[in-house]
Amino acid sequence: MKFLSYLRVKIGVAMVKLLRARYAMVIFQGYKVSKTDYDFISDVRQEKKLAISDHEAYQIMMTVRRTAKIPGDIAEVGAYQGASAKLIAHAAHSKNIHIFDTFDGLPPLLDIDRAVFHDKQFAADFSDVSRYLSSFPSVTLYKGMFPETAGPIASKRFSFVHLDVDLYQSTKDSLEFFYPRMSSVGVIISHDYLTAEGVTKAVDEFMADKPEAVFESSQQQCFIVKT
Repeated sequence: MKFLSYLRVKIGVAMVKLLRARYAMVIFQGYKVSKTDYDFISDVRQEKKLAISDHEAYQIMMTVRRTAKIPGDIAEVGAYQGASAKLIAHAAHSKNIHIFDTFDGLPPLLDIDRAVFHDKQFAADFSDVSRYLSSFPSVTLYKGMFPETAGPIASKRFSFVHLDVDLYQSTKDSLEFFYPRMSSVGVIISHDYLTAEGVTKAVDEFMADKPEAVFESSQQQCFIVKT
């Protein structure tokens, strides 16, 4: 009986992934989501490869909105084709948004990263991403290795930061840069926390001596709310 229950779950997950990939369907299980958000996520998924689940996409949009009253800019490290950046920009309205990526794919991996990712994965064309986000004047793109490209934002504070950098060292470097620059009750979301050993290790090591808790989501994200 346990095996049959396990099998049903696995088949259900596989069907959801197939429908999403083939038809760009947005699928929420047990969520009450406005039709406007539903349609927008669906549109973005058809336009570009959105490398996060529908639940995660909505979680990012909702967090951007809920942190709107907190002083500070917004940042994302790991833009890929710009799909999640568009979700952020759509939800952010008046805030300045800083988007970072190498646009050449993942940097050299450590052994801890290789079970999930490979070198140069997730490369994207900088000009194409720039055009894709050109309707959002509040968005600034930065090409190159983070935090080497972070000079223009070194003196800024942040209300929301989204990390989707996949790797141990990139996660560690991003947390070291943004954590001291977060406004009180600002939120950091990191993707791949539950699925990539390097990300898990980097977050847990960095937060080990910090007062804040790391909250796991039901998907692949984790959340940190700055005190």
